[in-house]
Amino acid sequence: MVNPLAIKGIVGKTPLLVRLLFIIFVIVFVIGIVIHALEPEAFPTLFDGIWWAIVTISTVGYGDFVPYTLIGRLLGIVLIMSGVGFMTFYVTTLAATTIKSRNAYLEGKLHMTDKDHHIIIGWNERSRHAIDRLLEANENTTIVLIDETLEELPSTYRRVHFVRGNSTEDAILQQANVREAASVLITAKHQGSEFSADSRSILTTLAVKSVNPHVYTVVEILTQGQIVNATRAGADEVVESTALTGAVLTNGLLHHNMSKILDRLLTEGEKKQLFFYPIPEGMIGKTFDDYFQSLYESDEGLAIGLKRVDRIHLYPPKNMLLLSGDEVALLVRTESHL
Repeated sequence: MVNPLAIKGIVGKTPLLVRLLFIIFVIVFVIGIVIHALEPEAFPTLFDGIWWAIVTISTVGYGDFVPYTLIGRLLGIVLIMSGVGFMTFYVTTLAATTIKSRNAYLEGKLHMTDKDHHIIIGWNERSRHAIDRLLEANENTTIVLIDETLEELPSTYRRVHFVRGNSTEDAILQQANVREAASVLITAKHQGSEFSADSRSILTTLAVKSVNPHVYTVVEILTQGQIVNATRAGADEVVESTALTGAVLTNGLLHHNMSKILDRLLTEGEKKQLFFYPIPEGMIGKTFDDYFQSLYESDEGLAIGLKRVDRIHLYPPKNMLLLSGDEVALLVRTESHL
């Protein structure tokens, strides 16, 4: 025996648009069957009856099929009086739902459903730059921006999914789908003291890692003393932006135009870029100089450093042996590697 409460529960969980569409479908189907039975000469097939019902209920009124009997015309009146109301309600509800969904997207209220996306926390010039570079590198990259200061997503970044809220809250991180993200960038909030900004970044790192311990997390830190704490919180990579900017400025003073070289090396979209690549199997056990020469001769890139575990060797000794798991820092041509 069918449980009325179960049916009521299912209907209650069904979206309003689906329910309205179902009602319209039932009305059209039933009226189509009846008019075909009443006037088989005017409506030779069942589809003709259903077609007339659809044209009538949508107020299009082509006139290709018309009832001639009194009962048929009365049926048409009933269809117009009842069905058109449902159709109008459906169209207006659809429009309202679309507008509501669009506003929710712009205001950062929608849940992210994609996977392997990049999450950027904090809206500032660094995050703006990061978004631009990511989109330049791959226009199909999915990016989520989390920020609590923006009222809505800037009009120039409609391809970015915006989540408005406090990045230290699990609900906001889950809305951004951190659990299935590829990487997270946490930028420092330049308000108040540097210590408070770093404390917030570290707290955000803890929150991110509690939701997804395996997501690669890059954290911007302003003070050197907080680097250790950021690492303890689970940051996979810590960028001390103050020291990095200071080093670039100092190099610009001591060696004119050196900042332009550094900028071109690190900027996406240039003809040459820096990448980490694993050492090929055939080169394991050979020297860094052997690999350097083979890359240079084949024009595959220029080796400028070596990454071994967590240590970076910039321009290592020529006789340094390459081990399994090593990665070489290459200056490569982007046309052949992207």
